[in-house]
Amino acid sequence: MPSIAQLEKLLALEPGDAFLLYGIAQEHAKANDHAKAVEYFEQAIEADPDYTYAYFHIARSLESLDRNAEAIAYLETGHTVAIRVGDAQGISEISGYLDGLR
Repeated sequence: MPSIAQLEKLLALEPGDAFLLYGIAQEHAKANDHAKAVEYFEQAIEADPDYTYAYFHIARSLESLDRNAEAIAYLETGHTVAIRVGDAQGISEISGYLDGLR
């Protein structure tokens, strides 16, 4: 995986690219910087509201920050999105995570 700096350079060329924003968020989460990860996941969701896995992973970062009510809200929205776009795997994974978090 490219570094955060490399991804940010690409993002400068493609501002608002949901995939790049998601990748940067994932790298911040891996580095245990969940506050920064949440910022980028939010931007990814804003850029592409149908990006199902951004909802799942923002919830993980929010849970790491003890912000469970917000995590649940993102999972509920993500579940609705997954149903609407027909993402069976997303439905399953988000449902399981949501059940465990409640």
